[in-house]
Amino acid sequence: MRNVLATALRGILLTALYSAGAVVAVLYLRTPADVTLFWPAAGIGYALVLRHGLRYALAIPAAQLLVHLLVVPVPPAFLPFSLASNYLGTLAGCAYVGSRQPRLRLRISDGFLALRGGILLAVVSALTGAIGMLFSRMAPLAELPRVFLQWSLGDLLGVTAIAPFLLLCCARNLPATPPSTPGTSRRERVAWVALMGLTLAGGFAIARSGSLYTLSIATLPLALLLWSAARYPPLFTAGATMLVTLLLALVLGLGVGGIDRPELLSDTALMMGTLVVNSVAPLLLLASYSERAETMEALRIRATTDPLTGLLNRDAFEELARVRLSRSNDAQTLLYVDLDNFKLVNDAASHAAGDEALRHVAGLVRAAFDDDALVAHSSGDEFTILVPQDAATATAAGRRLLDAIEDLRVVWQGGTLRATASIGIAASLPPHASFDELLSQVDTACHEAKELGGNRLLVAGQNVESLRSRSRMMRHALDAREALDHRRFELWCQPIVNLRAPGAVQTHFEVLLRWRDGEGRLRAPADMIAAAERYRLGPRLDRHVLDTVLDWLDAHRAAAAQIGQCNINLGAATLADDEFADYAAERLRHSPLRPGQLCLEITETSVVRDLTRTRRFIARLRELGCQFALDDFGTGFCSFGYLRDLQVDYLKIDGGFVRDLAQSRLSEAVVRSITEIAHLLDMRAVGEQVETEEQLQRLQALQVDYAQGYVFQRPVPIADFFGLPSG
Repeated sequence: MRNVLATALRGILLTALYSAGAVVAVLYLRTPADVTLFWPAAGIGYALVLRHGLRYALAIPAAQLLVHLLVVPVPPAFLPFSLASNYLGTLAGCAYVGSRQPRLRLRISDGFLALRGGILLAVVSALTGAIGMLFSRMAPLAELPRVFLQWSLGDLLGVTAIAPFLLLCCARNLPATPPSTPGTSRRERVAWVALMGLTLAGGFAIARSGSLYTLSIATLPLALLLWSAARYPPLFTAGATMLVTLLLALVLGLGVGGIDRPELLSDTALMMGTLVVNSVAPLLLLASYSERAETMEALRIRATTDPLTGLLNRDAFEELARVRLSRSNDAQTLLYVDLDNFKLVNDAASHAAGDEALRHVAGLVRAAFDDDALVAHSSGDEFTILVPQDAATATAAGRRLLDAIEDLRVVWQGGTLRATASIGIAASLPPHASFDELLSQVDTACHEAKELGGNRLLVAGQNVESLRSRSRMMRHALDAREALDHRRFELWCQPIVNLRAPGAVQTHFEVLLRWRDGEGRLRAPADMIAAAERYRLGPRLDRHVLDTVLDWLDAHRAAAAQIGQCNINLGAATLADDEFADYAAERLRHSPLRPGQLCLEITETSVVRDLTRTRRFIARLRELGCQFALDDFGTGFCSFGYLRDLQVDYLKIDGGFVRDLAQSRLSEAVVRSITEIAHLLDMRAVGEQVETEEQLQRLQALQVDYAQGYVFQRPVPIADFFGLPSG
């Protein structure tokens, strides 16, 4: 019922507007030949039918009938043609436009499309009207070309002058000003109106003085209309163009104010064509500005928006956040949201499923904060938010977000995707901390939340020591990257001594790393290696060590021939690197070090992390002939349970047990048990960090096979280990 009422009201409104336009044209814009010079009703009908649909075109003959009955009677023979002319023209023009572009936009291509539709309207209407005038004997056959031309130009001018203004009136989300200008003052618009008035008045005065160039009056306002298109809102420009065109049609076409009107058909056509061009040019310029604005906005969105979630991307967020922190006088809080174990969703369901889940989570993140919050999808499964709130308010919002994510269920191909998140929060009061400092704090807090099991929120600063430790690890990671980039790592070696023949020449050793800092000081890399593992530099570091060892041996082939076994350590991330085995095989194929001379050390904790993948990794390299040692053995959980299925050659007993042999019966029992299990599984036991003769004797008494530590030799550079000159 409501839709029917709205349709009826639109039809009545269109009928009224069309009738008003027709009455104005008949009373004020009519020529002595009974053909109106300018038919505004054509533009009214064209615009409203384009906007609301072809069914509203029936209002046109209804309005035309009212005009003929109440204002301007016509011969009965001409009445059907008069009613049909604009009706058929409007149907033809609107159907043509609608078949190519259902919804017009303010751009050049749509402008020309609407213009072609207007030309079709004018031709169909003029042809129908001219035939009607001939049929009703209102015009002789000789006058038909003039009638057709004048009728079509009148309709076309009505379309170009009136329709754009009405279409823009019905449009939504029009820009307040053209994109080329940030805004215009009221004073400038008043000046523009005054200048337009002076221009028209001056032109009329010149024309009344008897100038032979009356038509030049029509071109004088064009410059100001183009200025308006470049500076003012679209509706202002369209309205100004309509009013100026109407005024010029009155003055020039009908000779108002004592100005001679055109008598010849060629003069009339030239004048009407000029008015059409004047009404079209500013609007096309306006459309070009709008189209350029859309392109610029699309580029801006592409540069600042994450395509998957529609949120800000990382670069845009950081730029806006830095600006806000530098200018804000209110509390600001940064939140860092990291989905827990989200890789499992991608691996188990597919990356498409992961993307779908991320889109749903992004909606929750956006909905959790007010519109004044900056919200970004900063990386794969991470979101960053900067809100103008204190820590307590932001924390409450963060906890609600955690609950919403935990309750989220995403249906995917018959299954359900779920997720939880960890959130780190850091608050700042004026004068604000730098963005980088806040980001470091929330990253640390979020990482700590993950280490505590995830699905929780932590506020930075509540655990100062954890923050300091995290900051140190980040600095160590940067040191590791710099050392890799500048090749500052050095190879050192320490022997692994066979306790059954401790006096023999030792050809079994472990490669250890040292690195030189920016000032050239030699430093131990323990903290750096841990940081490299944490920040995913482990595989790159392991490849660098393997490359450096093989390159050195390639340059010193006599040393390579002396090697019984060379041990190189691998990190946990390398065990998950499916390409490392192929890489190592390729390097060994061209190296003097045979695969049987290479033993790869992996830690017990890295094995437990992904036992299946570790088994596959070991099997692949054992096919080449490489051996494996399980390092730091005894520090993990359920250590003996998986040894039967793990093909390793050595168990390296953690040094903590070795150091405590003399003081702890428990340590002695652990070392004895590990040694017995190793022998039972046809493995060999290695005692690490042996520092005293007493420790060495106890290891021998417990039948440990190998030992390594300061009691034999401190680590030395690889050249010194082989008795070669360094450098």
